Formats: sequence, structure tokens, C-alpha cells
Amino acid sequence: MSLFSKFKNNLKKTSNFLSSNILNSFQSKKVDTKTLEELESVLISADISLDVVEKLINSVRKIKTSELDITTTILETLAKEIENILQPREGKIFEVNDQTSKILIFIGVNGSGKTTTIGKIASQIRNEKKILIAACDTFRAAAIDQLKNWANKSNNDFFSGNTNQDPASVAFQATEKFNKENYNYLIIDTAGRLSNNTNLVNQLVKIKNVVSKIDPKTKVETILVLDGTNGSNMIKQVEIFGKELNVSSIIITKLDGTAKGGALISIANKYEIPISYIGLGEKPEDLAEFSARSFARSILDLEA
Repeated sequence: MSLFSKFKNNLKKTSNFLSSNILNSFQSKKVDTKTLEELESVLISADISLDVVEKLINSVRKIKTSELDITTTILETLAKEIENILQPREGKIFEVNDQTSKILIFIGVNGSGKTTTIGKIASQIRNEKKILIAACDTFRAAAIDQLKNWANKSNNDFFSGNTNQDPASVAFQATEKFNKENYNYLIIDTAGRLSNNTNLVNQLVKIKNVVSKIDPKTKVETILVLDGTNGSNMIKQVEIFGKELNVSSIIITKLDGTAKGGALISIANKYEIPISYIGLGEKPEDLAEFSARSFARSILDLEA
């Protein structure tokens, strides 16, 4: 299946909502105050923020009502405007010919799909790369077991500390092993309880500081995993984590299960952080590299 087909098939909830409602709004074949207000309401309901909605409405406002197929013109115009917003945010965690060793710290609230995403990414990395996966959410035995299962499935090495051990000390030990045994990648899973934002963020900053100091030459990246079904609430999470942790990349999961895919556009418009992957299903291959064009055209039910 092509990348575009994967996007098209698995973003149906958002595309069905957007395309059908936009087509209904323009049954009169006119671009006027009434139809623009209806379009605004549809876009907001897909969790697209007001500043982005304004850009999209302005692009549609310029369409001449003499267009032969006005509804197609409107959808194409919206897709192009959305692609323009998203295109600067396309980013990759792994470049094909990149020989650099990296430490990847995965952060995000519990339930966002962090552990599963790590497993999927590890299973997609080429076999010749040596990977160590470290469990630094030491207070949840289930999370450690889940991560271990993913490591076993993808034939990668696994590291964990003791139950309730300080997460930063586990990260320290894992980084020492990573350096000593010449791994290409160290992937670190972390806790995500948001009961106290300050304590959680401080713990994550401590982990990042610890692994960065062991070998300053090693590239350390922070990957924020967001649950797509949270819609516009994801923006608050980017703000909380981004302020202290210098997020390198965003992954948005579970977009196949929501009609609120428009929130991704809002994040891309507000934050200059690359979006590397989106989750389009349960299988490892359903974690797809982000494509601005594929996303923009898929959510409006347009062809490639």
C-alpha cells in the first residue's frame, strides 16, 4: 500500500466529517457570508484553531462563484492552504544515510501511546542498526513489561532498573551501556503522569541532563508523543513539555480513531517543531512518516 493510500484509508473519520459537511455547506454553489459562516463552524468542529480557520476562510473568500465546480475548487483551495501550513513541519528522526549515534527520549502523558510507539519505531529501523531500549518509567511494572515485549518482538536489547528506582539513575546506567557497547540508538521510555506537571517535567529534565552529560558528543533528542483523540487539548501538552525540554520532534498517535485530526494543523501553525510520524492504526507499519501533502488531501477526501 502506498503512503498516500495509508493516509487516505486511515483518516476516514476526519475526512468524512470535513468533506461531507463542507459539501453540504456549499450546496447553493455560492461563496457568501452564510456559506462562509457554515464553513467556519465545520472547521472549528474539527478542532482547527481560530487563527488557522481565519487563514482558511480568507483563502476560500477569494474564490469566484463563476467556478464551474465550486465545491471541488473549495476543497482544493483548502487542501493547498493546509499543505502550506504543514509543509515546513515535515521532519524525520532517522535519515537513511545518517551514521550518527543518537539518544531518543520519549515523553508524553500516560495513555498517549508512548511505549507502543517506541516499539513500532524500533521494529521499523533497519536491522543493521544496534538498538538499546530503556524502561525509565520505573513506577509502572506493566509499562516495563510492555516495553520488554516490544524489544523482544523487534529483536532489540532491553534495559531496566529496579522497581521504584530513580528514573534518572536508570537512564544513566542505560547511557553507560549504550556508550560502552557501541549502540547506534538508545531509546528511553519515561513516565507520563500529569498529576503534578512541575514534578513530572523536573524529572524529565533531570533525565535529559544526566544522559547529555555522559557524552556531550552524542546527539540527544526529545520526542513528544501526543494522543490524537485529545484534539485541541494536545496544544496545552506541547506548551507544558516544550517550555522546559526543547522538544525535537512530535509524533501524533491514534489519528485513525478521531474526527479531530484538524488539531494537528493547529499545532503545526503555532509551534515550529517538526512532526515526524503519525499513528494510523495498530500494526507497526501503521506508524507512518508524516507527509504534509498526503495529510492535507486525505482529510478532505481528495485524490493524490
